[in-house]
Amino acid sequence: MKDCRLKYFNIAFFASIMWFWGLSLATHKLETVFKLWTHYSIYLLYFTWIFFLIVSMAYLCKMILNFDDVKNDFSHPVKSNFFPGIWKILIIFSICFLNIHQGIANWFWISWVAIQSIFTIIIFRRWILHPMEIKSMNPLWFLPIVGNMLAAVSWVQLGYVELSRFFFSVWFIMWAVLFVIIMNRIIFHNPLPQKLMPTLFILIAPPAIWLIATTILNWWEITELGKMLYYFSLFMFIIIISKINILFKLKFFMSWWAYSFPMAALTIATTLFYDKTWFCFMKYLSIIFYIILVLIIIWLFYRTIIWFNRRELCIEEE
Repeated sequence: MKDCRLKYFNIAFFASIMWFWGLSLATHKLETVFKLWTHYSIYLLYFTWIFFLIVSMAYLCKMILNFDDVKNDFSHPVKSNFFPGIWKILIIFSICFLNIHQGIANWFWISWVAIQSIFTIIIFRRWILHPMEIKSMNPLWFLPIVGNMLAAVSWVQLGYVELSRFFFSVWFIMWAVLFVIIMNRIIFHNPLPQKLMPTLFILIAPPAIWLIATTILNWWEITELGKMLYYFSLFMFIIIISKINILFKLKFFMSWWAYSFPMAALTIATTLFYDKTWFCFMKYLSIIFYIILVLIIIWLFYRTIIWFNRRELCIEEE
């Protein structure tokens, strides 16, 4: 069994589920704001759920057959950041089911708050108690705390207002600290490894989701700080997209899926901005961003299938 390709099944596969969720939520937001009589977002949600079950079963098999490799993943300075992301999917489904079935959404929330809290504390303890090399720092370090950021998106509507503020506050402080550290690493130290270069897109997501979360926490009113951070997210998008020709020349890795979730977050934030301000420019920008998001996911799907056909998926990493 040790030679089975399942041995090399990458924990990063769980991150790709977030990207499908992002497309589902962005589609739902456009359907709602532009009053489209389509139900594509529901179909995308069901597809994401099926994909989540498939990936979960595959990783569960890896845990049973190659538990030592799972332990090594959990100790890895980069891969360990994906473990809280597994349970983050529960809060994602909670958000998606808000308008479908609040009982199911609440069940996902209860499951998430118990598991995510434990994993977040474990990761934070590791950061504090164990020495970390600056070269291991990269935008993936945002993943353990991003679930706290998503809390406000669903918990207010479920009635957990103060708990939402608690988790959101933890996220905001840690995002500010990590952002400074990661920018220091990018600017003043060696460039990111090739396979982590696409994770630069993750820098777009936190300030965009800030606009979404604070708007909900502020009873659906956009704050000036929310606008300011949204424009910063837009600025980061412009900076990173100006280097897209370099990024697309890189060898394909699972990290390329990092392109899609931040794009989904920016699309949702832009659509919400238009919905609350009726700023006409945001209407067309949200449509442009959505088209870019769909094209990115189609392209990533295509490249992943090619990667799979070449038997370059689930192999030993260099």
